[in-house]
Amino acid sequence: MTKTAVSRLATVIKLIRFCVAVCGTDVSDPNYRMWTWTYLILCAIFAFFVFTGYTMYVGVMLKDWTIILQALAVAGSAAQGLTKFLCCVGNASVMRKIQGTYESMYREYEGRNGVYTKYLHQRINNFWYLMLAFVWVYTSLVIVMICFPLFEFVAYGKRGMVLHFLIPGLDHNSDSGYLVLISLHCTFLILGAFGNFGGDMYLFLFIVNVPLLKDIFNAKFDEFNALVVQENKYKEMHAMLWDLLGWHQKYATILQETKQIFTVVMFVQLMTACVGILCTISCIFTKVWPTAPAYLIYSFIVLYTFCGLGTIVETTNEQFTTEIYSNCLWYEMPPKEQKLVILMLAKSQKERSLTAADMLPLSMATALQLTKAIYSFSMMMITYLDYEK
Repeated sequence: MTKTAVSRLATVIKLIRFCVAVCGTDVSDPNYRMWTWTYLILCAIFAFFVFTGYTMYVGVMLKDWTIILQALAVAGSAAQGLTKFLCCVGNASVMRKIQGTYESMYREYEGRNGVYTKYLHQRINNFWYLMLAFVWVYTSLVIVMICFPLFEFVAYGKRGMVLHFLIPGLDHNSDSGYLVLISLHCTFLILGAFGNFGGDMYLFLFIVNVPLLKDIFNAKFDEFNALVVQENKYKEMHAMLWDLLGWHQKYATILQETKQIFTVVMFVQLMTACVGILCTISCIFTKVWPTAPAYLIYSFIVLYTFCGLGTIVETTNEQFTTEIYSNCLWYEMPPKEQKLVILMLAKSQKERSLTAADMLPLSMATALQLTKAIYSFSMMMITYLDYEK
């Protein structure tokens, strides 16, 4: 039996809620409140930063800058997780509102045949493929970062690190101390993977479905144009025009609320991803971190995916404007309705786009600019290392 788009959306939301519930942040629950586990996770995040700071201090004392680079590279992901944690919990009611809007939209248009059902399944398919891709990315990263150091320890007795922090008073040079430290590393890594993945999926759910509003708007516009050319359908045409105005306003509201929740997240995501990439590349050149290539691939995937979300919004904004300007039979309408179309067209040309804290536009162009800067740094690093040799 073929699943409905509504049931598929419910399955997706259930999976996201499971991931964030592991970190005590199931903000989809109408009765959500921070509880003991949530505060423990928050304490664990701050403990990670304290341990990282201590590790960097050790690196300064030993005059080993590679320790600092490794600590900074991984600390970026922790900063991303903390930002998602605080932004999602702080905007829980807004997130539930956006989620509820999409759920009601799916329920309403699932019952309509033809093109509406096609659009619903198309967006669910896009999100499902993106989610599976990130499941693979996060799972692969966790497995590589955990298994490789354990393999080296068992096979060669080498004490490699899963994450890069030390704990004051814990002797990581002893077998027992090393195993305790690695166990904590694995725990932090797995919790961080669940938290970052869940936060990412909420953002992806909201943004991947943005083009769905445009698709439904286009279908409504086709129905509207069919009414415009019928002189005896003025009341229906007028009501349909107000429905289109309301639909465009719903689109603008969702964009505004999504930006409200995630604009700081996206800024931290871009900045820490760039810092992490630079530090990881340095570790690869100096050959001090065996699993650095896996972390580097992960960082680039995150960077380009987040910038790609901004491009999705930019493209959808342009398509809204094009639909109103090119496909509307405004010349067949009475002057009163023509003025309403002009207002909607003017609004569509000033629609919001995703930004990183209103400082950087979130787009593939930004990703390419950042990549050029990273490439320039990498070439400089290679030249410096060759000079040192």
